[in-house]
This record gives sequence, structure tokens and C-alpha cells, in this order.
Amino acid sequence: MIQAVLNGKSQGYEHKEDILTSTLFGMLKYIRPNVALIPFIESAVLYDDKHTSLWQKLKSDGIELRCYREVEYIFWSNNLNYGEPDIILVFRNHIHNDEDFLLLVEAKYKSGKSGTGENDQLARYFTAIQSDIGNFLETSVSGFTGKKGYIVYLTEYNAFSEILDSTLEIKKLFSNYSDKIFHLKWHQLYKTFEMMYPDYTTQEKEIVDDLLLFMDRIGLRDFSGISLPGDDLSEAFQTTNAVFYMDILDMKTTYFDGLYDLDINLDEYIFFGGE
Repeated sequence: MIQAVLNGKSQGYEHKEDILTSTLFGMLKYIRPNVALIPFIESAVLYDDKHTSLWQKLKSDGIELRCYREVEYIFWSNNLNYGEPDIILVFRNHIHNDEDFLLLVEAKYKSGKSGTGENDQLARYFTAIQSDIGNFLETSVSGFTGKKGYIVYLTEYNAFSEILDSTLEIKKLFSNYSDKIFHLKWHQLYKTFEMMYPDYTTQEKEIVDDLLLFMDRIGLRDFSGISLPGDDLSEAFQTTNAVFYMDILDMKTTYFDGLYDLDINLDEYIFFGGE
């Protein structure tokens, strides 16, 4: 899919949520988790007063993702009662023999949750992993016995109201619920690649280079400012006269003096947003 997008052959399929999710997370599988997946998802945040990150929350709960040696990516594992989350990540083989850890990721692109109120999507998925995990069809999930209950809601936009609604629904079902739905933006993946780039192997850089081009092509990159002017432009502004002056025989003419006069007439005034 990445090469089809970069060469204009994708016919727009990269904008479909499932294709986008499988493309990016499918490629993350081939990069060491400690330099891609983990720093990406650890930057997810709660909508609380402190904007607590997933990393901070897991640390306070005694969970260190970077101590796990293995990560299994499980795409679209169906729960018989509560639906089909996009991705379930199972972290295994902890260096200190701690319990395995399960994290659910629900990814959106241009759409919102596919269910609200009593049918709230995130509330359903929380219930599925918290109290109905045995009804997942994928045995890696249904047989899981470690730490769980955390959800990352991955979107392109702000999701405060959506997560708040989900939290209210979850609290109706679980009286002892503490905030465990974190928000993460797709754009953060681009930032993660840039931040971790010096740590990548040669092969990983080839993968990341394609992913950066892919994300840039479909607009999943934050505005990062404009480049500073080069030395030539800086020198031009340090001259005695303004940059547009033309020193011809000491005549103080400007670039604009050499342009033809234009007489532009409008038949009617046009205002943005008006009639």
C-alpha cells in the first residue's frame, strides 16, 4: 500500500481507516518496539487536570512497557458480545518475569465512534477486555490472564467529548473505574519517528523513510514552522536601501517602478461568506 500511495496508484484507499491502521501498525511490527511502537503509545494522554501520559500512569501502576521483550499485534479480534477492536497489543516475556500486559487500541481517521450512549463503542470494548475476555475468538486474547483494562483511542482530532461520554457509560457499569482511556493523535507517530530516527538501524531507517513520506502524503504531520531565510536573503536586508531598491546610476528607483500600470476593474464587490 505504501508504494501505491507514494506513486499515485492507491486510488484513495489509504484514507480508509482499516487500510491506514493496517499499513502503519503493520509496518511498526518490523521495527523494534522500544524505538517506535512503545514511545508512540506511551505519549497518549488522559483528559485529566495534569494531562497524565500513558507512560506516567503505567509507571504509577507498576508497569514498564520497555521491560517486555515481545509484542504481539492482534488485528480485529472479534468478541462475541461486544464487537471487534482494531488492535490488541499483548506484551510478553518481561525481563523481571512480571505479568503479561494487554493494551487495546481503537483507531479512527475521519470518523467518530461507531456507537454512543448505551451502545458506546469504547465502553463496550472496555467491558469486553475487563469482564468478557474469554469470548474473544483469538486465543491470544481469550486466554490472556495478565494485566489489562487500558485503552488508547487514536484519532486525527481532539476527542475530549467522546472520551468523556465513554467514561460516563463505563462508570455506570464499573463503580470502581479509574480513568484508563487515553487519547493519542496520529500525528504523534510522525514526531516519534523524527525523535527516534538516530537510533534506527539501516534497515529500520528504510522502513521509517517510507512511513514518513506516506504520512506526509496523506496529511498526518503537524505544521512544524517555516524555514529561516538563507544567508543571501539576510545580506539583502542589511543593505543601505530597502531590498526592492535598484541602484542604477544612483537613481533611487524600485523594482515596482519598472512594472506596467494595471487598471483592474471589478464589476461587483465580492466578500468571503457574503452574497
